[in-house]
Amino acid sequence: MSRLRLGVVGIDHYHSTGWVESFEHFADLIEIVALYDPNPEIGTTLAPRFHDPGLSPALDPKYRALPFYFDLGTMLAEQRLDLALVTSLNRDAPAAIETLARAGVHILADKPVARTASEARRAFATARTAGVTVTVGLGKRASAGWLDARRMVAAGRLGKLYSTEALFTTSSVLVRNPTNHLFHDPMGRGILSWLGIHDVDALQWISGEPIVEVQAMTANVGGQAIEVEDAVSASLRYAGGGLGTLHFVNAFPRPGSDGYMAFRGEKGSIRIEYTGDLVWRGSGDRRDPLMVEERHYELAEVGGYGAGSLIQIQDWLDAIRDRRDPMVTGEDLVRALEVIDAIYESATSGQRIRVTSRQGPG
Repeated sequence: MSRLRLGVVGIDHYHSTGWVESFEHFADLIEIVALYDPNPEIGTTLAPRFHDPGLSPALDPKYRALPFYFDLGTMLAEQRLDLALVTSLNRDAPAAIETLARAGVHILADKPVARTASEARRAFATARTAGVTVTVGLGKRASAGWLDARRMVAAGRLGKLYSTEALFTTSSVLVRNPTNHLFHDPMGRGILSWLGIHDVDALQWISGEPIVEVQAMTANVGGQAIEVEDAVSASLRYAGGGLGTLHFVNAFPRPGSDGYMAFRGEKGSIRIEYTGDLVWRGSGDRRDPLMVEERHYELAEVGGYGAGSLIQIQDWLDAIRDRRDPMVTGEDLVRALEVIDAIYESATSGQRIRVTSRQGPG
């Protein structure tokens, strides 16, 4: 059986090298045949200007043998692509997705894909109309702790949702370099969009309830010369009446991250650590009024963008074959961006903002 032909669309991205290395695990099914980036200089270096410290700084030298394009239309005209990895800057990714979709190419895109929900909604609507299968790198949906939390909520172990918390702290702007494009216009927005989108998605996915109202503040607490926020705090209201808080900040004076997510309900409480480990607490019996259940997970060392990326890639391939939706759809990402749009609007206006959704529930 011939392998599926994949083009890498966007190299100048914080996660591009990791995703490419993850795809190398599927060499029996997928052949990477071409590279694209709008910056011709990237064709010489095959390296993003900035990269996640846990990922390779450049593509393997073997990729120099592949054709490199700085015009996406030319690549599509010359290469018969079945698949595309879209690791483009947020300002460029929506248009790339639309172009690829019209060419009949199935797409895996790294988050957050777009600067606003409207940009993403238009791109994914084009993909739906074209009949191509799109998935998005929201990796918590492929991680054991978060999957178990969703199962617990679905099984009724939380009961009515009362409140949620999502806290995440990562390395400071100074550690990541203030000139990093994560902090400037090509990405459009700061830590809430770039990293907070994981938690905004997971809060709604695990709880099973949409966030319907927000009130928020953003700030540049580090005082670096950046165009976006490095800290955000927001209050949330869920459709069922429960409340939530979230707080994200670039603060550590060293590489690294920490945080947790929690769900509180009438029957119990679930807390998921940044590592993915989970603790459920609920009512016990007379001898032990508090029941505690702890779950620890071994994280497989697979290289690339991690074990979750391999699960997502395999699910995407299965979805293409079975003509079904993947575990994470473009519409899932749009729902998270709708909340993020509302948070930014609230931070600017100082008002509580209703979340505007133009699509059905997940």
